[in-house]
Amino acid sequence: MVGRLVTLLIFIGMASACTRSFQPPKNTLVAALASQPATLDPRFATDAAGTRIGDLIFSGFVRIGNDFQVEPDAAESWSFKNKTYTFYLRPDLRFHNGRALTREDLLYTWDFYRSPASPFATGLKNVKSVDVKEENGRWRVDIELHQQTDKFLIGDLPVVKILPKDEVEKAGADFSQVLIGTGPFRFVRQNLNEIRLQSVNAKIDHLVFKIVRDDFTRYQKMLKGELDIAQNELPPERIAEFQKHPDRFKIYTYPGLNMTYLLINLRDPVLKRKNVRLAFAQTINREEIIRYKLHGFASPATSILTPNNYYHNSAIRNPPLNREAARRLIEEAKATGHQLILKTANTPAAIDIGRVLANQLGESGVRIKHESYEWATYYDDVKKGNFQLATMKWVGIVDPDIYRAAFHSDEMPPGRNRGGYVNPKVDRLLDLGLNEPDRVKRKRLFDEVQAIVHSDLVIIPLWYDVQVAVVRSTVTGYEPVMTSDYWPFTKLSKSR
Repeated sequence: MVGRLVTLLIFIGMASACTRSFQPPKNTLVAALASQPATLDPRFATDAAGTRIGDLIFSGFVRIGNDFQVEPDAAESWSFKNKTYTFYLRPDLRFHNGRALTREDLLYTWDFYRSPASPFATGLKNVKSVDVKEENGRWRVDIELHQQTDKFLIGDLPVVKILPKDEVEKAGADFSQVLIGTGPFRFVRQNLNEIRLQSVNAKIDHLVFKIVRDDFTRYQKMLKGELDIAQNELPPERIAEFQKHPDRFKIYTYPGLNMTYLLINLRDPVLKRKNVRLAFAQTINREEIIRYKLHGFASPATSILTPNNYYHNSAIRNPPLNREAARRLIEEAKATGHQLILKTANTPAAIDIGRVLANQLGESGVRIKHESYEWATYYDDVKKGNFQLATMKWVGIVDPDIYRAAFHSDEMPPGRNRGGYVNPKVDRLLDLGLNEPDRVKRKRLFDEVQAIVHSDLVIIPLWYDVQVAVVRSTVTGYEPVMTSDYWPFTKLSKSR
């Protein structure tokens, strides 16, 4: 009997200790995340969550703030003369393992990002040379361009994150598990359920991204106080519930830079016919989806670039809803009865909208089968071109050169021209727009690109998201940005 009692007490003690060990540290901010990022390694991160979290761990030279303004990050100041940018880096930059930044780290960083192994290399083709030298106790980095352009600072440079040469080479493919940067948070660990960071120079001591894949569970955890902030991570139909509790939650709605669209594989024998794509464009009822599924937190889209972007072409109009005309087009294209597969992620919201889109597209006379997949599998299929139709989203787009990344024939997979679009005229316009120094002329070029891509129905723009952040009242200092980056998290405080 005594032995059993001792065993029981030991078990209780172990359970208690185990429970305590899993309690989050004090002064911890817990943020909601709907899915696991494909990677946090900034060399390869192209999805929104992976890029945004990586921005907290790794410093870029500059970053984009509100109103498309370029703000300092690792660079303290910069100037431009004779096609050359000169950056002076902060003297306090050190990697999270305590090692000082070296000239070799900076040269290695630029060598990688300009190499064929980098998904961002084509955007950096305008870089002619990079030179690094020490000057008055600070690193000076001179970046010479082939041609002057306003795109470099706002579109190309922010993706370049400072890498630790020796640590990357030593870790090899496992660098994504150690992630040593110079950003405001250091990487602690990552598993299927959370990503844990620790402050280096942020206000909050610890930042945990809690991965909650189910929409309803995420909503419940936020409502119960298990999550502190959900930035564009809650189902639109649940926002009203938080609005009922102004003493417990603050709701922020603000314009964003995100555009949801229907991605089309133009290599498919049915989808390569323009009349089929036009028929699909005429069967989609955006307003109905926005009203009933998105609860008004969106507006119809016409371009990748949102209306608050200087380069947005406001003259573009979507084909009007006309399902009778759509059915005629499908008959003329001899596509009636064909079956196509629409792929989406497997979150409840993505599945719900995928089903609605499949039903609407089916009104054209083409049979649409909806399939959903776990995010990593789904995103891998999209990157490899293994799809016919897919719902996707461009996130935080600032510069119009996104059209080159998405539609230039040089950007076929593993590049981001995932639909396989080829148009020599668009290629020429994109090449001209890449390095056009005059902002007005550059806008004319991209106005024409947007019009052609829209007319060719390369993708079908669906809607622009209205950004919604729900923040517990115990959290102070939150100021959302249009890019929906996580940089505002560095300024947050949390009271008991």
